[in-house]
Amino acid sequence: MAGLHAYRPYMLGSVSLTGLMVALISPMPALAMVLQDTAQAAPARQPTPQPGGAVPANTEGPTTDPSGSAGNPQTVDAAATGEGPDIIVTGFRASLNSALNAKRNETSAIDVIKAEDIADFPDNNLAESLQRVPGVSINRVGGEGRAITVRGLSGSFTRVRVNGMEAQAISGATTSDRGINTGRGFDFNVFASELFNNLVVRKTADAETIEGSLGATVDLNVARPFDYKEPTLVLSAQAGYNSLAKNVDPKLTGVASRTWDTGIGRIGALVSAAFSKRRYYEDQFGSGGWNPATTDGGFCSPVGVTPVSPALNAAQGTDAANCATGVARPAAGDPLYGQVNRSTVFLPRLPRYGRFNHNQQRLGVTGSLQWEPTDGVEIGVDALFSDFKVKREENWLEGFSFARAIASPNFGKPQTAIREAVLHPAGTSGTQGINFGQQVSDIAYGVFDGVDVRSDTQHDRFRSKFSQYTLHGKFDITDNLVGSALLGIAKTDFRQQDQTTFLFGRNNTRQTIDFRDSRNQPTIGFGFDVTDPSQFTLAPGSAEIRATPSTLDNKNRTFEYNLAWKFEDGFTLKGGLHYDKFDFLNRVYQRPNNFTVPTLSASELAGLTKLVKDFGDGMRDGVFPTSWVAIDYGAFAKQYGLDNYTGTFALIENLGASRRVHEKIFSAFGQLDFDLNRWGLPIRGNAGLRYAKTDLTSTGYSSGIARFVTAGNKYDDWLPSINLVGDLTSNLLVRAAFAKVITRPELGFLSPGASVTISGTPSVNGGNPALDPIRASTYDASLEWYFSRNSLLSVAVFYKDINSYIQNQAQQLTFNQTGLPVELIANSGLDPNVTLFTVNQARNTPGGPLKGVEVNYQQAFSFLPGPLANTGALFNYTHVQSKITYFLAASAANTTKRDLLGLSRDAFNATFYYEDKKASARISGSYRGPYIIALPANNPLQDLEGVDKSLVFDLSASYQVTDKIKLTFEGLNIFDRFYRQFIDSTRDSTFVYSHTGPQFYAGVQYRF
Repeated sequence: MAGLHAYRPYMLGSVSLTGLMVALISPMPALAMVLQDTAQAAPARQPTPQPGGAVPANTEGPTTDPSGSAGNPQTVDAAATGEGPDIIVTGFRASLNSALNAKRNETSAIDVIKAEDIADFPDNNLAESLQRVPGVSINRVGGEGRAITVRGLSGSFTRVRVNGMEAQAISGATTSDRGINTGRGFDFNVFASELFNNLVVRKTADAETIEGSLGATVDLNVARPFDYKEPTLVLSAQAGYNSLAKNVDPKLTGVASRTWDTGIGRIGALVSAAFSKRRYYEDQFGSGGWNPATTDGGFCSPVGVTPVSPALNAAQGTDAANCATGVARPAAGDPLYGQVNRSTVFLPRLPRYGRFNHNQQRLGVTGSLQWEPTDGVEIGVDALFSDFKVKREENWLEGFSFARAIASPNFGKPQTAIREAVLHPAGTSGTQGINFGQQVSDIAYGVFDGVDVRSDTQHDRFRSKFSQYTLHGKFDITDNLVGSALLGIAKTDFRQQDQTTFLFGRNNTRQTIDFRDSRNQPTIGFGFDVTDPSQFTLAPGSAEIRATPSTLDNKNRTFEYNLAWKFEDGFTLKGGLHYDKFDFLNRVYQRPNNFTVPTLSASELAGLTKLVKDFGDGMRDGVFPTSWVAIDYGAFAKQYGLDNYTGTFALIENLGASRRVHEKIFSAFGQLDFDLNRWGLPIRGNAGLRYAKTDLTSTGYSSGIARFVTAGNKYDDWLPSINLVGDLTSNLLVRAAFAKVITRPELGFLSPGASVTISGTPSVNGGNPALDPIRASTYDASLEWYFSRNSLLSVAVFYKDINSYIQNQAQQLTFNQTGLPVELIANSGLDPNVTLFTVNQARNTPGGPLKGVEVNYQQAFSFLPGPLANTGALFNYTHVQSKITYFLAASAANTTKRDLLGLSRDAFNATFYYEDKKASARISGSYRGPYIIALPANNPLQDLEGVDKSLVFDLSASYQVTDKIKLTFEGLNIFDRFYRQFIDSTRDSTFVYSHTGPQFYAGVQYRF
């Protein structure tokens, strides 16, 4: 499979980052003085004058970041908290206080999460920590947080910076969890949370922060050596236990940091590492979606009724008296066919239960060097590496006939006979089409003959390697002029080495499906012994083997240079330049023919299969067999060359799914920071303008001319912003903000590859590289009352006027209006400016308003008597409303108005904690309301697919045995909340219903 490794991303080469940085700043007079002084011992550290209205350390007055470092949250936090970089935050209460100080003193609206201690983040996963922030909700995969939604806007609307530069982390998932991340979103489960020191969520835009976000800009920052005053060594070990898989896995973390005063200044070095393994089960019911009974030819018709398809097929046993071999047609006049075989009756496509066996390993390493040659000059290098390896096997036992038409070599729904049926009335359909306004039903109970049962095994193995290297510098050019620079490269190499699906089974058997006791956990039965390999067949006509591995590479190179000039007390003028170069390449592979499979005898099949065992713990008793036959992937792959895709299983590239995007972004900003307190006006803030120019080229495959084509697009934006803070009293402040913002189109929309039909009615199906970004105007206001230490009560309102949206739409357009290369219709004789095509592609469509409110309450109950004085609580609630018009077909009238994809109208988080000098404990609950993940639904005559509401509880506790030793305990999803997906807003039919069991960690930490 050499093709998987043929692509080599562009490398930066052997350029010395330090040399380039020196070259950039060398014309400045300050550097000559620095270089002259490096041979001398560095003087003792003194507070550096801070332009921009900053106050001295250890005060709590308002501050403004003077560095011009594009909003580096570590710099902001150190100044704003008044603690300075040498203070180590310890304990949950201290981390809350530090975070509140940072929020209070920052000009823009931010929320901060700080590590409780060295290598001790408040949650096991970065996404799970972020969900504690007001307005932030998460998507979970396998019981673990993967992506975030901010104020109703999904991850594609959020930009993530790691150590100051934008980056993208990628992982995979099951098909129902939207598979591999091939968009602009960020997968937080790639990283170990212990690697990071603080997270900052920036909810309002300012000119110095990179553009690209409608939701928020999230900063992830690792620890640096100057953060710690003393030589530091922290080691921790935990054992993880999953109650469903009943196994124990290791989790190890270490941090070492030290600084030295030398003859060339202060030098610091830090290295950290985190390693974990997690093996767990995910047991679930899955429907594979729901279809109207009439799709795929409908069910087998009674005697005397002409079948829809096929008329007769002797080879498969279909004749006037039989649906299939051994399956008699229902008797003439049988009422069940007329009752069930209607478009208004829905059945699961693949009624099944499954056991997922997850095995993941995560390794993360950071390194940081800092050099302070003299006061006012600091240069540093950060490196971050993550290696996330996942092996997952999905084992299903399913009724396969409900999901397909009858066609050689397949046996489909027209050969399946209805023997018993009870319907569940589900309301009046609101989906446009033939069912609109009619009563619709789901199957509640059914017995079917002629069902082809399949043992379905998917073996998935991927590895995601993320690496980032940044060089940053900050220097005082004069007492009132501060410069900063950042140079970095970040890349992700995603390799899905295996994605192989085996389907083998038994044809023409009986299946029973019973939803009457539970719509989430139906009882499913079969007419044979599913634990006996001799009851199954693996041969052409009854088996299928699919292989669809893929690779994905992205790389971002960043340079920025900023200046901050304090030209007057309380006034700082900032300006800077920023350049990003982003490359994305996705290649997908497949077998030429999935139905080419070996023929195995009963004994051969028995030697290449295994039993799925002990299924169903935590589910209703008796819903499904606890064991069934599944393929032994390792044994089969070794015998038939599937482990290296040779011979029968050699692969070809799926050219239509492979694509590339190259994007260059240049931006510049000017911003004025001001603090009017010296004139007696308790107002501070910033106002600025950012300019961004985007230049992209994208490449995709066109089936019409059988080759790759490339198209380009350019657009620019002027983005004004203003943030105001009014300090009404010493503890009460009001904020207001306005900004114009953009989010660039998802990468999947940009391919110029298209399927072009010239004969008959001309049509085009494909991407659209000419898309403009989603643009919006945002308005924010909040009132914050810091009524006591560690305490806050605040209310924020926000309004986003989303001017445009992007969605697939069918329209009548000329070819030149599609934005695709004209070469796709070369020699066709069609006029690209006149001939109308039916075009189905992503388009910029009208947007709509998004509005909401956040309430945030946090308090330490220090006023209570006795041990209760050590308790406290955090609570936040967010309500969001938004409506977008979705286009469902070529007719402009065929539309529906629904919430944005990924938007939950209601979300809240609540935490209750206790902490004294020795012990610390807390329990947290996170609620997220239902949200839409696909519109229209991927199955016919249904309007949407979504995820149901959820409420998940986590806990954490620790006990300080000595100054150096601490015992820890954590529990995730401690009440084993099930995860549910649904399809259709009227019927609310279960798509997926799964659980992973609670996850617990117990360990010990040693700190020197």
